[in-house]
Amino acid sequence: MPPPTLKAVVINLGDGDLNSGFPRVTVQLWVSGYSRPQQFIGSLPAAPILAELYSNWQLIYKHLCNRMASMKDIRKQSVAQLVEVDVDDELEIDLEGVTNISQDSFHQVCYQLEQSINAWLHSPGFLNVDSQVRSRLDSSSEIHVMIETNDDLLRRLPWHCWQFFGEYPQAEPALSQPEYQREGQAKRDTTKVRLLAILGSSKGVDLKAEQRFLQDLQEAKIEFLVNPSYEQLNQQLRNDRGWDILFFAGHSQTEGETGRIYLNENPTNNSLTIQQLQEALKVAIANGLKLAIFNSCDGLGLANSLEKLHIPTVIVMREPVPNRVAQEFFRHFLSAFALERLSLYRAVRYARQQLKSLEADFPGASWLPTICQNPAVEPPIWLNIAEPLHFVLTSSQIYKLEKVLLDLIGPIAPILLQNVLAQVGNRRELIEQLRRHLSPSQQEQFQKQVHLELTQPLLKLEDRVEMLIEQYQVLDENFIRQCEQALTQAIGPIAHILIQQTLSSGEHSRATFVESLAAQLPNPQLALAFKQQVLDN
Repeated sequence: MPPPTLKAVVINLGDGDLNSGFPRVTVQLWVSGYSRPQQFIGSLPAAPILAELYSNWQLIYKHLCNRMASMKDIRKQSVAQLVEVDVDDELEIDLEGVTNISQDSFHQVCYQLEQSINAWLHSPGFLNVDSQVRSRLDSSSEIHVMIETNDDLLRRLPWHCWQFFGEYPQAEPALSQPEYQREGQAKRDTTKVRLLAILGSSKGVDLKAEQRFLQDLQEAKIEFLVNPSYEQLNQQLRNDRGWDILFFAGHSQTEGETGRIYLNENPTNNSLTIQQLQEALKVAIANGLKLAIFNSCDGLGLANSLEKLHIPTVIVMREPVPNRVAQEFFRHFLSAFALERLSLYRAVRYARQQLKSLEADFPGASWLPTICQNPAVEPPIWLNIAEPLHFVLTSSQIYKLEKVLLDLIGPIAPILLQNVLAQVGNRRELIEQLRRHLSPSQQEQFQKQVHLELTQPLLKLEDRVEMLIEQYQVLDENFIRQCEQALTQAIGPIAHILIQQTLSSGEHSRATFVESLAAQLPNPQLALAFKQQVLDN
């Protein structure tokens, strides 16, 4: 049997900084289908040279941005205009002593920074951890690498330059806060992805391209807010129907640990911080917001604020970004994620790599896109963002198919089936995709059992309607997670065992699943509170 196709490496840097080092670095390896990680402990030495090199990189990068700001392909305005409209204060850098800056000098500091990062991560205290993790990975697996830190400088480092990502072509880094939690999200009965697109202040920026890209998405319901007021944005974020994706294009900047976005071109009240939208964003997240994309300058402050609200996934640009670079990234990402059905991590990697073709004109372009991930929540897949109702199989057939897979490949079966169901459009494609994860002998056994279990006449229209109703009420991964979270609050770690025992006891609807769990609780009051918590959600 081939190894699981999805793995996550979570690197917690612990206490410390680049000046003093990191005495305890914890690395966890998670494999889909298994509820517990493998863990390795190491350390990383002080590396003040990284802070110095990144400061040099940032200084030269912003100088090149300023110098090219008058070019037609970037802002269609001069640096003086950029400063005049106060779009991004960080573009106003002190260039005293910085003369004759060239792309060659920029490439040199890029090389030095990349070499220094790899030397640091190859230090003796971390080398054994690195070897242990790599021995459990393979180049065909998709690998999510999450860097847990709230240190601003560490979050700005180009982690994708680590040689690890050159050796694993389906691996991509993401940033994470050290503290995170899973927030309950409402389930919605829609088969279309709902996307709120905010086209903010466009002074010196052409946002028409982003609008065209979004309008081409036929499987999405898109609401455009063009130069909105605070009141309009606040109202839409609180929309009862909820949003799956929040997209912002325009001007933004980091202010300390937070971020500011520019909504319109009014002389006053034209911008706001994430803190000012905090309550509305909490409502949006509770109503199902899974992904926020800020195709705008210097977005790490925005991501930092959103992560504290426990949003599942954010994509930002770590530094000021030229307009054409932002457009090309979004075009390639949208094509890979929404049209080619790549996972979010693979789509970001693909789009980031496409930016390398622009670096003759826009140095450093491929270093800008950054994923910020809540490790407690799986990153969204386009086809299951809106949790569509499947016509591929009935819930009874899904249950039977899962049992067949469990007998063959063990506990990874439910997640494998969930992921494949989200990506296929018919039964034949489903079976073929599942077969690819089995050994030759397992494939033959799987084919025979599937033929016996799933062969049935085509459904009539009224049966398909009943199937939809049944499918909506059937257990899904999100509901099971909600139950486990509520059960853990009631009885502690044993909750996971009860969940697994109940799942293996037979087929359940949501109601029978909850009743079965409640019956195992020690007293009626606890059982009633548990049922109310999960069924009223």
